[in-house]
Amino acid sequence: MLFQLLRSLLVLTGTIMGVAFGYAIASDYPGIVELENPELTFAVLLGFIGYLILSIAGRGLQEWIEKQIDQTNSNDLAWSAIGFVLGLICANLLLIPFYIIMFNGMGNINFTNRYLNSIVPLFNLTLPLGFNLLLAYMGVRITIRYRKYQNKIHFDGVCAKSKIIDTGAVIDGRFADLYRLGFLEGNIIIPKFVMNELQLISSSEENLKAERGKKALEMLNKLKNDFPDNVSVIEKDFPELPEIEKRIIKLATELKATLVTQDANMNRIAGIENVMSLNINDLANALKPVFISGEDLEIKITKKGKEAHQGVGFLSDGTMVVIEDGGEYVGKTVKTKVSNILQTGAGRMVFCRIGIDKADGTEE
Repeated sequence: MLFQLLRSLLVLTGTIMGVAFGYAIASDYPGIVELENPELTFAVLLGFIGYLILSIAGRGLQEWIEKQIDQTNSNDLAWSAIGFVLGLICANLLLIPFYIIMFNGMGNINFTNRYLNSIVPLFNLTLPLGFNLLLAYMGVRITIRYRKYQNKIHFDGVCAKSKIIDTGAVIDGRFADLYRLGFLEGNIIIPKFVMNELQLISSSEENLKAERGKKALEMLNKLKNDFPDNVSVIEKDFPELPEIEKRIIKLATELKATLVTQDANMNRIAGIENVMSLNINDLANALKPVFISGEDLEIKITKKGKEAHQGVGFLSDGTMVVIEDGGEYVGKTVKTKVSNILQTGAGRMVFCRIGIDKADGTEE
């Protein structure tokens, strides 16, 4: 009901202003058109245009507001109401000088055209109304943003620490996907000295190195655009520490943040300094499929192994599979049985033997 009333007021305002301007134009320029009653013609024409424009705008505004309300939960609506009221209070406090001028008659504007004078009261009504609506909208936006910021602070403080990303992890880029999927929580912090190092890498004379640096900077820019409130570049630096690794550890210690890296050495240093760290490579290894001895595995043999009779294949995650007696099946997909699993510092290796149906190997 309220929206219908506001929409009707908007349409009425547009129509009245159109009619008044139509009469004003026709009376000031009587010879503008050769009609029997140009004032009435212009009034009807501009009044209809004003009605049409404000009607379409009012309908679109009403639909947009109702859609926003439908998509907003009750808690956000309560905060929106608080912001709306605060916005109205601020608007009317700022409009006090206008009200004083208007009520004392000092704000009366006298046009030479009587029809333009007729819309002055309408202007005196719509100006404060529009200003009230503008500041009410600003109040809603500010309170909603404040609430989200407070929730973020509470969430970060209670549940999730901020994450500092080192240079290697930024170049690797997988942390961004983990963050988008929700596996990394909290704020993302990129130290300024890491950004400087990335810029040096992107301007390297080595094409491959420069390309990696540029892609890392593009990825950070996209992540910042996607999460403007959660991704930040911090200026704090420690010039007395020459090694960038020590500066990252020092920053993580001061901010009580978690370090995200893909360097095993950084992991060890963080452990010594009692800084919590997450190694993306460790996560990738943990997510690789688990095999047990005797399990069937179908794999394509891509090359010969170190021994003449061995064949080597790779799983989709990059895990190396060594197949005994598979050297003669290079280029074929064969059925095998897992015989052993070896975990090394570089990753996991799976050893298999050709199954009973080895003659059924198919070329691809």
